[in-house]
Amino acid sequence: MSATPPEAPSTARRIALPSPFRLTTGGALYGAAVAVETYGTLAPARDNAILLFTGLSASAHAAAHPGDPSPGWWDAMIGPGCALDTDRYYVVSVNSLGSCFGSTGPASLHPQTGQPYAGDFPELRVEDIARASQAAVEALGIETLYAVIGCSLGGMTVLAHAALFPGRARGLVSISGAMAANAAAIATRSLQREIVGSLLQSGAAPAQVQQAMRWARKIGILSYVGTELLEQRFGRDQAEPYAGRGSGTDFEVESWLEHLAQKFVRTFDPWAYWTISRAMDLFDFGTFGVAAGPDGLRHRGATDTGAAARTLQLQQALVVGVREDLLFPVGQQRALAQTLGAAGIDCGYVELSSPYGHDAFLADAALFTPILSDFLGGLARPNLPRALQPNVRSDYA
Repeated sequence: MSATPPEAPSTARRIALPSPFRLTTGGALYGAAVAVETYGTLAPARDNAILLFTGLSASAHAAAHPGDPSPGWWDAMIGPGCALDTDRYYVVSVNSLGSCFGSTGPASLHPQTGQPYAGDFPELRVEDIARASQAAVEALGIETLYAVIGCSLGGMTVLAHAALFPGRARGLVSISGAMAANAAAIATRSLQREIVGSLLQSGAAPAQVQQAMRWARKIGILSYVGTELLEQRFGRDQAEPYAGRGSGTDFEVESWLEHLAQKFVRTFDPWAYWTISRAMDLFDFGTFGVAAGPDGLRHRGATDTGAAARTLQLQQALVVGVREDLLFPVGQQRALAQTLGAAGIDCGYVELSSPYGHDAFLADAALFTPILSDFLGGLARPNLPRALQPNVRSDYA
């Protein structure tokens, strides 16, 4: 049960940010807020809070609760007896700054014009998402976090949070994340932005922008799931040989892609998609290892992941990768685990196999539950070794 249920059904609680809220690259937001849902009960000592960072397109609604019984994006992981056991932990899920599910983003009204920010929303960085979420945590009266957990974009955001707020979290979990996007991921997202952005910037009709969003989302989906899952689930199955579709066929995999794309278009703002996607590509954990210049910014292109890791103050860390992940290949998670370990951080690494690829953390809860349960329990026993489950492989634990 949520300790701070939504103010109204199907809405998250909105927490105001300091105004102005200064952004990493010099912009500022006035009257900004982030949407937050919480699960469990905050302990009297306020020492059992877990901050949960989401992926690119997720809302703060990570699990169902009486105020909003609709399914959450991590229902199987949050609740009594689950990996994020709400009988023990107080889970704080924040919709990313820049998103469109209650947090201030491009779809929000600009206070000076009364119109949506759209393309005038200031440049967003992953660091800004981390800072906004930490501001929400502080507004809840929480000084120190039991752990920070993030998947995909969230797997990057936990690193930004740990670097920006050293010592504010005891444990860190990065799932299918990376210290920086690789060239393939940047290329994929840049194509998506080009498809959507070209129409947004030209003032195209909403129907055209929606079509562009469908195309872009389909590209994204194909980078999330493994080829094995697609083959097992669809193969070359067809609803009928020819149904007048633009492609000239009606393969089941096409229908599946169209269904997911249509669902996404109905819920996600295109400018938010563009903005957060760009923030992911611009993130580089290694910049935290480089001294800032007189303007407060770090030299473009300068990076030192080892030095950045040495600034972190963590009791323990856990990095999880999925071998079939095309978007964030396991080599990136291995590199992160090695970097944290070389910096003297007690870091475990777990590599899973799932046909769901990048989406495994959403679809394969049975794989992730024992790993997270073990790690979080181990934070309460810092001097005891953490045994990994027999169905996973650890290279650096």
